[in-house]
Amino acid sequence: MNVITISREYGAGGGEAARRLAQTLGWELLDRELLHQAAQVEHVPDADLELLDEKAVSLADRLRLHPPYQKYIRGLTEAARQAAAKGNVILVGRGTRQLLGDLPNACHVRLVASKDWRVQRMANFEGVSVEQALAKCLEIDHTRDRFTRYFFGAEAGAPEQYDVVFNTGRIALDDVVACVTALVKGAWPVELGQQLVPHVLTLSRQLGAGDTGLAPTLAGRLGMRVYDRELLEQEALRLGVTAQEIEQVDEQPSGIFQRFRSGSLQQRYFEVLGQLMNELATRGNVILVGRGGNRFLRDRPEAFHVRSVASMPIRIQRVMEHRWVREQQAKNLISQSDTQRQLFFSRTFGEDWASPLEYHLVVNLGRLGPAAVDLIAFAAEAHWVRVTKKGGDG
Repeated sequence: MNVITISREYGAGGGEAARRLAQTLGWELLDRELLHQAAQVEHVPDADLELLDEKAVSLADRLRLHPPYQKYIRGLTEAARQAAAKGNVILVGRGTRQLLGDLPNACHVRLVASKDWRVQRMANFEGVSVEQALAKCLEIDHTRDRFTRYFFGAEAGAPEQYDVVFNTGRIALDDVVACVTALVKGAWPVELGQQLVPHVLTLSRQLGAGDTGLAPTLAGRLGMRVYDRELLEQEALRLGVTAQEIEQVDEQPSGIFQRFRSGSLQQRYFEVLGQLMNELATRGNVILVGRGGNRFLRDRPEAFHVRSVASMPIRIQRVMEHRWVREQQAKNLISQSDTQRQLFFSRTFGEDWASPLEYHLVVNLGRLGPAAVDLIAFAAEAHWVRVTKKGGDG
């Protein structure tokens, strides 16, 4: 890999991460400099494109015979492609991930964080009040969202569009830089330091994202034990029911009445599942697959939460191969699985299963392939080292 694109939410640290990466790798950084190159391509003053930079397109401009934004996006596209052709470059924002398409030598990174975290960070960084930082955050978020949706569609910000999505509210920028540096170099440090906290990793997955082999491979790499179906077997034993009965409610969405009806299997399933996960987390060295592990363990600082994704064509192909079904059947299975897991998550926890804010890291197995294991292991170990040091400092 010799091209990195950085997509970022305002205040998530994208600009700072890009600068650190450029210094670490010795690569060229094109942030606002990309506008200058785009202006040269289109032979227009820099100021003309500055007025349009990551801004929503007005209705008046859309109706003009020669809309100015056409020069803006055309210039950006050519400038980004020329920079990528040279290589060893980091491109920040402005839809450069979408402008470059699926270059085989590009690593597409996105940085996100919760709004509250971003607002507090920018208030401290810029020396303004929280109210002022919030107003700016809302304005820029809205403007960038309209810009992205207009030029690249509603799915442009989806995690499946990127190699990796970091939640910088949970992962330190130093670790983000270290992870991306190791990823593009293909060189992963073997030992990061002493880790005294229990190792706990939760893994959420999309059907067909290649997750069947991910958990066991990670477990072998990190010296941990996987709990997937084993959770169901232990639950069935505690509840005094068969594994088949547990499977009927496993990750199944239930109504409020079923969920909270005293003595119902759904209620007991939920309560025992949470107990089991916390007990296993206390014991340590475990990978817990699915079933809302990231929510059950959300308040445990030693828990590292990962979600694996892939593009829809790759998921369809994998389901066809692994389940020996035709394309339409594979699509139906994926749709049913996504809907079921989303409903289970939203009805049980009141949160969005697909949101990257629910995790430390979202990895695209379709794009990264075997390197995803290296990335997750490296990021998780860095997290456990930090938690260990923080506990020692306290």
